[in-house]
Amino acid sequence: MLLKKSLVVLCCLFSSTAFAERWFEVEVLVFKQLPAPYLQEDFSLKHKAIEDKNTLDLLTPLYKEQAMQACIDGDERFQKRSFTDSLVNLNPQSNVCDDSIDYIQSYDELPVTPIAETQETMEQTYLLSPEQLQFKTQYTELVRKGLTPILHTGWRFEEASKSRAPSVRLIAGKHIRNNINTIPSYSNPDFISLLNSQPKLFNDPDKLNVNWELEGLFKIHLRHYLYITADFDISQKLENGDIESARFSQFRRVISSEIHYFDHPRMGMIVQIRKFNH
Repeated sequence: MLLKKSLVVLCCLFSSTAFAERWFEVEVLVFKQLPAPYLQEDFSLKHKAIEDKNTLDLLTPLYKEQAMQACIDGDERFQKRSFTDSLVNLNPQSNVCDDSIDYIQSYDELPVTPIAETQETMEQTYLLSPEQLQFKTQYTELVRKGLTPILHTGWRFEEASKSRAPSVRLIAGKHIRNNINTIPSYSNPDFISLLNSQPKLFNDPDKLNVNWELEGLFKIHLRHYLYITADFDISQKLENGDIESARFSQFRRVISSEIHYFDHPRMGMIVQIRKFNH
């Protein structure tokens, strides 16, 4: 009887191990391509918005948290003062750093490598820290060739089917502002500068969407093999003030540990998916 119970326990243990979800980590390095003077692609085509019912945003909360801390530390980006204040108070304090500030709009350009804390858990999807990234040689080579990296990050995640896997939202590069979404700068105490406008950092219900050079979704799912679905808009501001966007859409089967290259006239992407703790 005791032997039978022991066998049942062992079977349960082996069964739970066999069906335990595996974990992976992915590293992504996105860079801007050099201008191609004879490029024939039509970037004026209109596309539907990039959407997915199941999305996960790891970057925005991190950037907001770090900007809020900068506000608390007295960063001048968050000083809200009138022209009169600038005349009588040369050392103004920062605002109350609360939800009245749209922290993500405080960035003129997002960090290339998000500064996340190092973790080794297997509980929920999380960003890799800079120390956990491995594309240092590739990054150096891109810079040597005159190419501009705009995002170097990665995250750890549990394997999931196509229906369960979230699409991770990625944003990167410069903040492409609409001309109407500005306020006068009071940085010069002698006059109000209407030419050097600053971003509006305080919440406005009628404001337009924030635009970045790179915005989109990156999804990894498992069905015998690993698959990547990447959909991005690559945007730039033209001399006339219009915003021009090109669509990057690729779907590819990949093998873990191999380095994969994704190409587009406006951007390139280097990706590697690695097994984590299995």
